[in-house]
Amino acid sequence: MARMSVADFEARYRANPDPWDYTTSEYERRKYEATLAACGDGPFEDALELGGSIGVFSSLLAPRCERLTTVDAAPTAVAAARRRLAGAPHVDVVLGEIPDAIPIRRFDLVVASEILYYLTLSELARTVGWLESVTVPGARVVATHWRPAGPERPLDAEQVHAILLQQPWLAPLSSGGTNDYLLDVLERR
Repeated sequence: MARMSVADFEARYRANPDPWDYTTSEYERRKYEATLAACGDGPFEDALELGGSIGVFSSLLAPRCERLTTVDAAPTAVAAARRRLAGAPHVDVVLGEIPDAIPIRRFDLVVASEILYYLTLSELARTVGWLESVTVPGARVVATHWRPAGPERPLDAEQVHAILLQQPWLAPLSSGGTNDYLLDVLERR
């Protein structure tokens, strides 16, 4: 399989409203718990979630945020997330590709879970540059990515996290995960 395009993601969500079993997978449940713990208790003034999908993790993160913006490129996933988060008026679910769809604001939390390795190296570089411009000093950046490489992803977890850890504007706070995923927490200098 070639790199996943927006059309590929959309086709998966149309064929199955939960194509990665976000609502039922024990792996996802444990990863969400670890990612949420890595975020911290908050409250976060303005948080950003990249690749929000159908909003399962977003619904867990939202109570810790005064404002939460999620971004996803698949219209069917965004529609599902909007339904799931309809009772949370402080959450904005944005349809669009990263980094172009990231609002120009000052975020104090950024969560990127299993999304950055779908970008090409140049797209990742643009996204990292964009994040530098929209985060406040002290902002937390939490990255969680599944370890196994896949033909539909131009990068793997180790490559993505190595690039994040090399950024002079980010200071590593913790590094971990499991045999299944990497979890790094960084702070905006």
